[in-house]
Parts: sequence; C-alpha cells; structure tokens
Amino acid sequence: MATYASNESAGLRDTRPSIVGNVALGGRIRAYRATIALDAPKINSTTAGTAILDADKVLLARVPAGMRFAGGRIVSSVSLGSATIQIGTLADPDKYRADATFTTVDAPVAFGVAAAFAAGPLAADEEVYLTVDTANLPTTAGAKLVIDLEFAGA
Repeated sequence: MATYASNESAGLRDTRPSIVGNVALGGRIRAYRATIALDAPKINSTTAGTAILDADKVLLARVPAGMRFAGGRIVSSVSLGSATIQIGTLADPDKYRADATFTTVDAPVAFGVAAAFAAGPLAADEEVYLTVDTANLPTTAGAKLVIDLEFAGA
C-alpha cells in the first residue's frame, strides 16, 4: 500500500526535510469578520443605507498579498429568502463562494470553492465582496448577516 503526501507536506518526506515555503503549512490563520446590519447597511463609517438590493456589492475585507484562502463561514439571524449571494472579488465574484441561496437561520455554515483552497498565495492585496443576485436581501429590523473569512499567512 502506497503512502502519499500533500503538496504542502511533500518536503517533510525528503531525506533532509526542506522548508516548504508555503504559508498553508504551519502558517497563522487570520480571520476577517464582516457583520452586516440588513436593516441599515453601512455605506461608510458614518452613513447607513436602507436596503441591499439585487446586484449590490458589500465590501467584506481587504486581504494582504501573500495570504492563502483557508475557508469561510456564514451565519444569518434571518433567512435570505430567494436572494442568492456569492463571495469573491469584483473580477471573480464567486471566487470563494458560488452563487447560491442562504436560508439557514442562526447556524454557521462553512463555505469555500476547491480552486480557492488549492490556489497559491495572493500576488497582490485583494478586496473581497459579497455580491447579491436574483432578489434583494431582507430588511428585517435588527437582522444581522455575519461572514467570517479565514486566510493562512506568515
């Protein structure tokens, strides 16, 4: 029976272990939390809007170069109904989460696209956005949508 190594741990099997040089192996996990008040979403630090509509984008985080995607979690205090959401960049809106509904209430759900997990470190700083599709997000009083992004880095 063969025993294999992952891309990240392959160097550990060398006669003289080599440093992998990969922040996904033994790197620090950094969390980027985005809390969105669905009834009064922030436009900037002093101004709130009234609703997040179909095709709107919400800036979730700015991740520095050299980090690697390590997963995400999403939780909402209300169902997002028929609205679909995706998480990614402006150029690749579903880079981290494919466009889908989210109807789970008060239970964190993990997300991540395999290609994003397998990708190398970011070559440049990256802004991560939530993009709304199909329908508007609910505006239920006091409702919160929380998204945690995790990246591995040095």
